[in-house]
Amino acid sequence: MSENTPLSENDQAIEKLNFYLNQIKTNKNKLIIFNATVAVLTLLVLLFIIKPYYTSSITILPDVGRKAAFTQLSDLASLAGININGGAGTEIYQNLITAESVLAPVIYNKYQTNEFKKPVDLIEYFDVKDYKSYPPQLRERKRFIDAMKYLLKRIETRLDRKTKILTVSVTMPESKLSADVANKLVNSLDNYLKTKTRTYASEQSKYIQKRIAQVKDSLNRAEQALKDFKEKNRRISQSPSLLLKQNKFLRNIKILQSVYIELRKQLELSKIEEVKDTPVLNIREYAKDPVNKTGPTILGNFLLIMIASLIFSFFFYIFRNITHSILKFNLL
Repeated sequence: MSENTPLSENDQAIEKLNFYLNQIKTNKNKLIIFNATVAVLTLLVLLFIIKPYYTSSITILPDVGRKAAFTQLSDLASLAGININGGAGTEIYQNLITAESVLAPVIYNKYQTNEFKKPVDLIEYFDVKDYKSYPPQLRERKRFIDAMKYLLKRIETRLDRKTKILTVSVTMPESKLSADVANKLVNSLDNYLKTKTRTYASEQSKYIQKRIAQVKDSLNRAEQALKDFKEKNRRISQSPSLLLKQNKFLRNIKILQSVYIELRKQLELSKIEEVKDTPVLNIREYAKDPVNKTGPTILGNFLLIMIASLIFSFFFYIFRNITHSILKFNLL
């Protein structure tokens, strides 16, 4: 075949493949040295530098007995600066759990850790930068925000759309710390629900208590007025007009007493309704220290890094020679 005869597509493909194989053979030693170095460095990093981490999970079950209370949780979420369109119960818990009002007690709580001799909060544990250039009133705020960002990266929530079961997971470098933070997190959420919820029953209780105080004050004044009237008029039975005035006093006192008794009954009923309307976390089981570490998976990470290293080294040495050849040809 003449040298000027064009090659077929198959012949061109075979020629390119042979060229690439020759490049690999030519740079075989470089490829071996490069990937062996990557393998050694990767093992050293995975075994001695990267710290293991542990994950603790808590399952929050939907409380089917409190559906009425769940419908009011959207207002509670708005207090934390979260807009919820629809949803109830655990769906709103999933959003509330990342609110600053819920995370603040978790961050400032003191934890016993292996890294520190004394209990420390998460700002100190995460070794958050101290912004000395900031004004004193903003320095702690900035450190808190940084700690909250670190913590949010370590919190994961998973909601089963069918069963409405919410799983909250916290990942930390220490086994006990991960369980402690997870438990504190759900306790903080539970406390937020109990203290921040504003239901119709609670507002009604406040009004009734205020009204009871007013009626009791009126009743005391009416009883004192009757007492003063009797002390000034010793012979009431002999005067029809005095008897009429006395009956008015007695009738007014009787009405106030009836109102007072009824308000006391309503107050007790509203307190019962308030307890019913207050959402309570239905936690299946609190987190315990995980025995086995979650990661890193040494074998999996090692294989991924080595595959990436092989691909990179092959392309680097092959296309470097091709680039050099093109540049040399252009210079000539």
